[in-house]
Amino acid sequence: MNKSANCSKIESMTYLSHIIILLFTFSAIASADGVSINDSPANDNNREMTGLYSYMADAAGFIECGQKKRFPVAMEADNITLERAYLDNIYMPGKSLLVTIKGHFSLRKKMEGDGQEEVIIVTQFISLAQQERCHGEVPPASLANTYWKLVELNGERLDRNKNWLASQQSGASKELHFIIKQDSAKQNVITGFSACHQFSSIVTYDNVALQIKPVTKPIGTDKTECQAMLLEQNIQNMLHRTDTYRIKGEQLELLAGNHVVGKFIAIYF
Repeated sequence: MNKSANCSKIESMTYLSHIIILLFTFSAIASADGVSINDSPANDNNREMTGLYSYMADAAGFIECGQKKRFPVAMEADNITLERAYLDNIYMPGKSLLVTIKGHFSLRKKMEGDGQEEVIIVTQFISLAQQERCHGEVPPASLANTYWKLVELNGERLDRNKNWLASQQSGASKELHFIIKQDSAKQNVITGFSACHQFSSIVTYDNVALQIKPVTKPIGTDKTECQAMLLEQNIQNMLHRTDTYRIKGEQLELLAGNHVVGKFIAIYF
């Protein structure tokens, strides 16, 4: 082998060594930052996931339907699209909405403290369902001690504009909802907001039956009548007509006889 060939071989080996060193260096840096070199959209671990997403104060979280653990969502890749869709559809910061994404799990530095934590990398935002919750494989929510948001009244879906109109007299953070809790006298009490006023009444229930006593005087009835008074009357009638209920995952249906008169979704803060 001549001198020229030897030089060429040495140069090739030197170049290859530099490439290997660079790869090791990149791998070490990525490892130190908690970044996987497999965090590309083409990652074989990518899969479609549906679950509850929430965002508040620069912190996002995701609970996959059927699971109980909440994972942080990394502020990278297609998370910006997911975040914008959430902010365009949320009424109150921090509430969870049902979303479908494509992504995978990876390690990142903890937001607080030392070490790393497992996070979700969103490689593709697919859809957001404002009025839906997890169902089917999800354990049913409890009728009591759950914030139930009204999404359908007598077969009619309640869109964002109606909820916005209904909230004008009492502040933009109000939405159509109820909560059942025990008071100090061990009575089950239902409280909520029914378009114009807050209300409170006594409720009795078991695993199937549900009866709500009529509200004799909603809180705030002395205020100026709001534009959504008809909607409030329809909501109150719906509650008082209810005699049974059923819960499917995080969705509640109130029934009068065999007819579904109201549909609600569980909201978690």
